[in-house]
Amino acid sequence: MDTITRFLLDFFLVRNFSKFVRNRAQQLQTWLSNLKPFSWEVSLMLSLLSWFVVLILQEIYLKKFVSIFAWGFLIIGVDWALFGRTITIPLVGFRLRYAPWIAGAIACIALLTNDFIITDWRGALVSWPIVSAAFAGYSRFIASGFKWRLPDSTGRQDLVLLFLFAGLLSCWFQFHFMIQDILRLYPYLLTNDFDRSLFVVRLNPDRKPTSPAYPLLEVAEQVVREELTGKTWEEASTWLNSLNESDTQAELSRQIVTQLYGDRLPREQQLWQITTETSQAATNSSSIDLTLRALWQGASSRPDGYAVKRSCTVQRSALSTPQTFADLQAQTQFGAQLTCQPAQEEQA
Repeated sequence: MDTITRFLLDFFLVRNFSKFVRNRAQQLQTWLSNLKPFSWEVSLMLSLLSWFVVLILQEIYLKKFVSIFAWGFLIIGVDWALFGRTITIPLVGFRLRYAPWIAGAIACIALLTNDFIITDWRGALVSWPIVSAAFAGYSRFIASGFKWRLPDSTGRQDLVLLFLFAGLLSCWFQFHFMIQDILRLYPYLLTNDFDRSLFVVRLNPDRKPTSPAYPLLEVAEQVVREELTGKTWEEASTWLNSLNESDTQAELSRQIVTQLYGDRLPREQQLWQITTETSQAATNSSSIDLTLRALWQGASSRPDGYAVKRSCTVQRSALSTPQTFADLQAQTQFGAQLTCQPAQEEQA
């Protein structure tokens, strides 16, 4: 019984399948016979045929050449098929013709894939409104019978408003990418307050990167500690007093940046300035107060700027490793001991 049932099932399935194929073939034949030679369906079919040829070809230059026709027929067919169709935007009730936007998007993708005029996705998105406006406005220059005509005053006004609106959208896209580039080069700007900004909106309030001032001051402490190592108190005092000079500060800043970043200096670090300030301690004559400060020289929402400082104290202390026992008996040598507090923000 199972064998007979399986045979009958296979028989009817094959029979129904063949009938289904014949019906679909007849429908396709009828549809093709009713096609007009000059129609959007023919344009899309030519595009499909061109893409099939692109897949078959092996030569890269031939593939690019044929793909131009494939993209062209696709753009013409889509714009033709959707021409005049509109959608109503909810709430405002505005009717929008969406065919130019779809055709413009396809045209931008075509230019991008062929690396012609548009070379990246950023350029494609910025160009999209302008290209779409061109697709929306070309029909005003064509009369019935594909004759050239000049639009009337109302049509010219609509074209001006259309391209102004498209240019505004392109500028907004470009402004977005420009802001992203600036934040990528200068990530510290994300720590600023954007509440009063009319253009920039913080989508993620928790995204606040660590200020580069803190690692800079950490390295600054290490550099100062290395400079004081092995020096007598007199030598250390002389070197600390020289930190108030601009040349010594510039050399110290160069050492800090080189030790932290090497030869690959981020662009943001060019806007950070390391300064030092030394003074005699008021409570102890045998110690010197040292202030390491990182100043932000770039744009800031704070009127007084931004600075991070680290307060340190250099005290006179006996050298822990005298060279000989005779030197230890003759006189006690004093060196410098550096002690620093945690870095903290201050108003410049």
